[in-house]
Amino acid sequence: MKRVLFRRILLSYIIIAPLLFIPLEIYLSQVIKDNHISKLKESLGIQAALIADEIPRYSKDSLDDFCRRYKEKTGARITVIASDGKVIGDSDELSGKMENHLDRPEIQEAAVSNTGSSIHFSRTVKKDFFYFAVLLYEKNNKGFLRLAVPLHDMEKAIASLRMRIAIASIVTLLAAILTGLLQARRVTKSIEEIAAFSREVTAGDFKTRLFLKEKGEIGELAKNINAMAHELKKRLERSNEDRHKMEELLKNMPDGFVLLDARGKVLICNPAAKKVFGIERDIEGWPLPEVIRNVGLTDIMKKVADKEESVVQEMEIAYPKELYLMATAAPFYYPPGSENVSGVMLSFHDITRLKQLEDMRRDFVANVSHEIKTPITAIKGFAETLLGGAIDDKENASRFLQTIKNHSERLNSLVEDLLTLSRIELGDIKIEKTAVRLDDVIDTVFTTLRNKAEIKGIYLKKEMPENLCEIKADRNRLTQILLNLVDNGIKFTETGGVTVKVKSDSELLTLNSQLRNLIEISVEDTGIGIPQKHLSRLGERFYRVDSSRSRELGGTGLGLAIVKHLVKAQGWEMKIEITPAKGTRVNIIIPAEINQ
Repeated sequence: MKRVLFRRILLSYIIIAPLLFIPLEIYLSQVIKDNHISKLKESLGIQAALIADEIPRYSKDSLDDFCRRYKEKTGARITVIASDGKVIGDSDELSGKMENHLDRPEIQEAAVSNTGSSIHFSRTVKKDFFYFAVLLYEKNNKGFLRLAVPLHDMEKAIASLRMRIAIASIVTLLAAILTGLLQARRVTKSIEEIAAFSREVTAGDFKTRLFLKEKGEIGELAKNINAMAHELKKRLERSNEDRHKMEELLKNMPDGFVLLDARGKVLICNPAAKKVFGIERDIEGWPLPEVIRNVGLTDIMKKVADKEESVVQEMEIAYPKELYLMATAAPFYYPPGSENVSGVMLSFHDITRLKQLEDMRRDFVANVSHEIKTPITAIKGFAETLLGGAIDDKENASRFLQTIKNHSERLNSLVEDLLTLSRIELGDIKIEKTAVRLDDVIDTVFTTLRNKAEIKGIYLKKEMPENLCEIKADRNRLTQILLNLVDNGIKFTETGGVTVKVKSDSELLTLNSQLRNLIEISVEDTGIGIPQKHLSRLGERFYRVDSSRSRELGGTGLGLAIVKHLVKAQGWEMKIEITPAKGTRVNIIIPAEINQ
């Protein structure tokens, strides 16, 4: 880990400490200097007052000797100056050779306030001096007494003091830096531990805990971080659980769901939606129009954008297969209460089966009406003819009555088939399985329909293994199933015949922990066959491939529907195989226990 914080703290101590001690040294030096000068000024003032009393009052003789004598006593350079600035006595130089001193600062100040002082370089002795001057009075004449002390001693003292201050400052600075380093190391070590803990938490390890020796704010910070990590763990677990629930919900919901952002890009697309639209790749992040091209969907999105409210609309898709969908599009807002649309939620409910059922219902109503209306119209017409006088014509009356009888039988057959279907669907027909010999049932069916087949000149044939004798089934319902299938084969076969085949599959299935064989009963004809497009609708009520031909042959259009329901009621399976212009084969698969 880069110790950036440690280096910053160290650098801060190294920079701040000198910045604090240098001004302190300058300040102390100035204070000491000012104090020294103040005391020096006070001392020179006392000396000047004593000397002033001893000065001969403007003697004509030179005062140089006088000044030299008192310099030996005081150690200060002594100068006596006349009121006009002329030097009349000096302890260090011959007064006659010295320049006028009236312009000296200390003399100027003394002339005004009786005393004056200044520090400046002496051009006479080539040194810095502290000058102190007092005003002298002699009758109407004035003069000045000036005492001067060199400052090199004071400067040496200040330099010595500065050296001591510098040494003390360096020692103090090193002690402060050392203390700062120790404290910074403690702080940075705690921060490093916090950083290492945060990395472990970021990596998903919530089992570790942060324990610091530090007290106070850092210790409190450690406690708060531990609490935060614990709370983060709980929230993350709840978030993962909620996300998992949402993923499972979207994954297993039967309806397609797509979530878009405000720009129309896909955020979420569940497997059901991908299956509906034939999408085999991830489309998250793609604009919806680029991955799903559908005019109805585009129209829905436009309505949502215009109205900014939910839109429900039916739509049809042709790929990967023809489906009818009920599409619901609703805008959503985030955060809640926001006025700007954040995206759109799309759901697609497959209503193909409902559409098919609706079509079947309409076809059923139309077919029932037509099937019932035809015989009723014929019965009514012939009855009115007979009542109109044809009853007296015995030859025609007999033919009319036979027609009425035929149509009434057709009407009765239709009602019987409808009642049978209704009873099967309502569960009123109970299936009672017993041991049934397949060859006997097939023979019974052939006996019933043999005359009908012989009239058309076609054969009825059965093929079955010799070792297969009995199965568990409801004999009456099985007979009804085979009667309908063989009868249909006879109706739609002009040459050849109808064959009933029975075979057992060698593959064993485990059902209820018992070994059972698959028995397959096939009714195969050599008739006109059925086009492939009609296969999905075979078994619907009144559905006919060729309506006019079926009615001519006396069918109600309910036979195959009855077969389908009876097969399902016994727990069997029915499959239809068709070969156009070659015939039809209906397979009934029975998971039956064989009784030898």
